[in-house]
Amino acid sequence: MEDKKYKIFPVLILAFFRVALGVAISLAVPIHLINIDLESQYIGIITSGTAMAYLFSPLVFRNVHKKLGLRITLILSTSGFLLIQIIMQFTLDPWILYLLLIIDGTFLGFFWPDLMTIISIVSNQKKYFESQVRKNRLMKSYSLSWNLGGVFSFILGSIVLFFIDNNLLMFDFALIFAIVGVIFAFLIQNPETKKKIEVLVPLDNGLKCIPIKDEATFPIYIPLIIIAIYGFLISGVGLAYPLKSDLLNYAVFTNYLFYAIRLTSQTIAITKSMDLKLTRIKQLLPYSTIILTLILILMAINQNLIIFSILFFVFGTFSAIHYTISFKLIVFKNVSEKTSKYSAYFETMVGIGFFFGPIILGFIVNLGIDVGFFFLAGLSVLSLTFYLLKRKNLRIQN
Repeated sequence: MEDKKYKIFPVLILAFFRVALGVAISLAVPIHLINIDLESQYIGIITSGTAMAYLFSPLVFRNVHKKLGLRITLILSTSGFLLIQIIMQFTLDPWILYLLLIIDGTFLGFFWPDLMTIISIVSNQKKYFESQVRKNRLMKSYSLSWNLGGVFSFILGSIVLFFIDNNLLMFDFALIFAIVGVIFAFLIQNPETKKKIEVLVPLDNGLKCIPIKDEATFPIYIPLIIIAIYGFLISGVGLAYPLKSDLLNYAVFTNYLFYAIRLTSQTIAITKSMDLKLTRIKQLLPYSTIILTLILILMAINQNLIIFSILFFVFGTFSAIHYTISFKLIVFKNVSEKTSKYSAYFETMVGIGFFFGPIILGFIVNLGIDVGFFFLAGLSVLSLTFYLLKRKNLRIQN
């Protein structure tokens, strides 16, 4: 029996606007706190609020969709995002912001894992399961949608703040994105699942069909640590650079512009790397980590605005390799074991990276903003050492 055609576009649009919302306030909040002269360690703590809750919420709420259905849980989470943005229209008190960001991270616990669950279930449908090309196209579309949401929001912020030097406008845009998210959550369908899926492929004319073989064998901690480091580096730069930008008296819109550059290059790189075989991505990862280390060192010593734009472009390009290999390995694990639990693990490790990044950097930059960049470069070196020691355990079949 053929699988019913699943309408994937509401999932992609929902991912787009959730990231558009997230990046709108991810810079608006720390820039607002910098403008009111809050100390860096408190800025780090407050901006980590979403990630702090996200450490636990994907695991705590991983079974909610089994009771309520994926569609209902996504409606609930997007409604929660909207309520948070409505409250932010009335108060931006630092500690109320902290509480709202914690609630935001709680709702994320049954948002991103549910979207990844839908992607995994759809990947297990016959037309995708039989074709690696279609499966890659599906994963690429999903990654492209959320990346483009971030690019859109950062570019919008760059343009608006270039003409109107008022960072608080980004909270208004976040409210609009939240409203759109609720609308598209109602268009989500619950994908059909099957208890057992047997996929056969012909080896040759006249031969019997056999099940598809595994593509990779690896301990699950490898992709989880890679994605945690990815989150730490992104969030660490997300705190250190606005502080350095303020110190150098750069215009506020340049923060959004450089993050748009980073996310655009990351989007292009992820889109291209999703088509690569895992063996090729495995080979590229050490080189990309070395380049990221050099970029972080240059961010520490550079004070030129134009050079920063180049550094952000390169940073986005090579950080994409970390995301791509971990994402593809997690989706493969979900599909091969017919489960969705690894989606929750994946999102939890993202949360760990985004939680510890701003908190630790918030204290380190008290020693000097450039010290924060050097610290991130050191972490990148440690991640390279870990990967070189463990990559023999990542066995991938062509």
